[in-house]
Order: sequence, then C-alpha cells, then structure tokens
Amino acid sequence: MNKVLYLVHATYGFDENWKELKPSPIDKIEHQFSGVYMSIITKDNIDSEELYGNGDILIFSKRLLEQENYHINIRDYNGFINEKNTYFPWNLDKAVEKLKKRNEFGIGHEIIFHDAIPFKYLCMRMNLKGMDEKISVNKLLPRIEIYNQEPPDLSKIPFYCVPLEDNYTGIGKFKISSKKFYERMAILCNVDKNKSRKEIISEIKEKMLELYKNRQEQKLKEFKEFYNNQSFFDKMFYFFKK
Repeated sequence: MNKVLYLVHATYGFDENWKELKPSPIDKIEHQFSGVYMSIITKDNIDSEELYGNGDILIFSKRLLEQENYHINIRDYNGFINEKNTYFPWNLDKAVEKLKKRNEFGIGHEIIFHDAIPFKYLCMRMNLKGMDEKISVNKLLPRIEIYNQEPPDLSKIPFYCVPLEDNYTGIGKFKISSKKFYERMAILCNVDKNKSRKEIISEIKEKMLELYKNRQEQKLKEFKEFYNNQSFFDKMFYFFKK
C-alpha cells in the first residue's frame, strides 16, 4: 500500500453532472464482470502503465483500496477471475509487486470495484482533450500520493461468485483455474465442492445473479482463509527449500 500513489479512471465522455462512476450492467456479465474499472498507479508503474489519452483522466483517492469490494487482474481480462491472474484486497501488496513489470503481452492491468464509486473520492480531473498524441499521458501524471479525508466505505461486500473466465476471448488466454481453486469458490458460493470442476462451475452460474443481490450469503471468511493458509505454506516451503 505504501507504493500506491492513487487510482485512475480514464474516460472520453466525462459529464459535469456525474455524481459517481456506475458499474457496468449486471445483465452484461457474460461479456464483462459488472464493475467500475480503474488502474492502480504506483511509484513503480507510473511511467509504464498504459493509459488512454485525449480524454479525461480522473484521479481517485488511494483510500478506496481500504475497502474490500474489489479484485485486481494483473492483466486486463474483462474483469473475469482466474487464479493465476487475480488478486484480492487481502493480498494487495502482492498485486502491487506484480505490477512492477509489464506482462509478456504488454496488456495493462485492471482493478474492478463491485459497486459505484461516489465522486466524493475524486481528487483531481485532468482534461486531455485535444492533447498532442505524441505526448505521453504518463509524463503528465502527479508523482505524489493522492487521497482526501473521505473514509473508505467498509460496509461494502465484494462479489466473487463469477466463474466466467472461459468467456474471455482476448489474446493470452489463461489456462482455466484448477479444480482446487473451484473447490474454494464452491465453498464461497455455497455449492457442493465434491463435484467435478465442470459441475461446480455450472451450479455457481445458476446461483450467480441471486448471490449478486445477496452478497452476504457468500462465505467470505472461508475463502480468505484459503489464501492465508496458502501464504503460510508458501513461507514454509521457502524455508525448507533453503
């Protein structure tokens, strides 16, 4: 978190009457995870992260990262969750480390918030309309941490029951997440983890919209524990390997 400077949302259609950034429609979730898409600007990636110019760059408080209603994809993946690509609020620091280097396809990352982002978290707007395309947007970005006094909304509940990674049609498609990963998602989404991966995915899909509306029914504590335990075993493996 110390290396994070702020969050950025690039848009071509800014309206002075906007009060918030709205999530992409839930009825389009088969094509894109329903959320508000941003980029994390850090001390390490400020010169390399690809941003869209000739529009508006909206800079939001880094304190939004203290919420839990988001996930991060190291490579843009239409917001879909994949065990090799996706990081969660409880392993934010690992994601920030990963963002130091551009991936082999040169595709930017994405942070997806699962709810609207009120403009009370907006700290700065950069209007780049008409800017010379030869000028790098990155060179114009502030080189300091940016946040305001608005506290994060800790009441927001994330939504992770979206087993749609196979819908991604872009370049560099990942291998589908392991059976073990989907067993953990099954626990999260209250389906039988002892079924096949294909059956788990099918059953979660059937419950997806219901769980979106009733996020409190997800077993988030158990899902987080998997990552905490994984971190412990990773450390032990490293210790014995030495």
